[in-house]
Amino acid sequence: MEQKHVAVLYGGFSGERVISEKSAAVVVRYLDQKRYQSTLVDVTREGWYAMVDNQRLPLDLTDFSYAGTEGKVKFDGVFNAIHGTPGEDGKIQGYFDLIQIPYNNCGVLASSLSFDKAACNRYLETFGIKVATSYIARVGASINEDEILARVGLPCFVKPNDGGSSIGVTKVKHTEQLAEAIQHAQSDGVDALIETFLDGVEVSCGCYMRDGKPVPLAVTEIVPANEFFDFDSKYLDEGTEEITPARIDQEIYDRVMELTVEIYDYLRCSGMIRIDFMIVKGELFVIEVNTTPGISEASIIPRQVKYLGWTLEEFFTESVNEMFARQSAVAQKVG
Repeated sequence: MEQKHVAVLYGGFSGERVISEKSAAVVVRYLDQKRYQSTLVDVTREGWYAMVDNQRLPLDLTDFSYAGTEGKVKFDGVFNAIHGTPGEDGKIQGYFDLIQIPYNNCGVLASSLSFDKAACNRYLETFGIKVATSYIARVGASINEDEILARVGLPCFVKPNDGGSSIGVTKVKHTEQLAEAIQHAQSDGVDALIETFLDGVEVSCGCYMRDGKPVPLAVTEIVPANEFFDFDSKYLDEGTEEITPARIDQEIYDRVMELTVEIYDYLRCSGMIRIDFMIVKGELFVIEVNTTPGISEASIIPRQVKYLGWTLEEFFTESVNEMFARQSAVAQKVG
């Protein structure tokens, strides 16, 4: 079998770059090197670079290639490990669609819609899915604290509407904290999403595509070391517990798995995703849909994979196999 060349993208333009680097390193470490040659590609605002033999070789973005020692090197496919923009919001997906190179994760629609938390929540509500009551504070608009708090109450969460990894998130308990929290969430020039505090059990469910159909992985219970699952709790604090399987009633566990698959279909996802939920008095509320979830060895999806008895090599290789299978299916339809 001919070895295909896969670019493993990392970096990006947001504060999630450091997490992206860890995710990409895990992919390169575990992807079956007998079937796939992998090369790290660093995506920055200044340019895109193939990391080859300790060199940063600039990419020609007209055809996604670089100049190697023996001539032009082109990639057969892409494993996108960029969290945040431009890898999780549909921009990179649109680029690869235009130049007809397959990639492992969701397409433009699912990526761009899920990245806009407020828009995604409104869309999911049309299917009867519960989300927290929310308010959008637009950049440059005046802040009416009375109007905001009349809608969401206290305590509430303030977060960037299109950010991830809990960067820029504040739990607001007192009115005098609200304005500063909104400014903090808007610090990168994005709108702030203000949501009612949901008091319950936080869980997360991974899902991936196999033979063209979504398959849920497992449900993980999150017990943060801090007051909520913030950046430090996710990546720095050893006291945070991520328990798989979640310690919840089997009926609710099964419903989380079912709802994850339903949302996967509603958003027309592909590849792997992760959906975070809050269980409040037996009711499920969607917190966030992650179309490029963290996949470092400490991340939730790799832990769920191991819980199911898979190796990361098997899981990542299957993900790439599925990517090329989708490409082949599309080519046959066009043909």
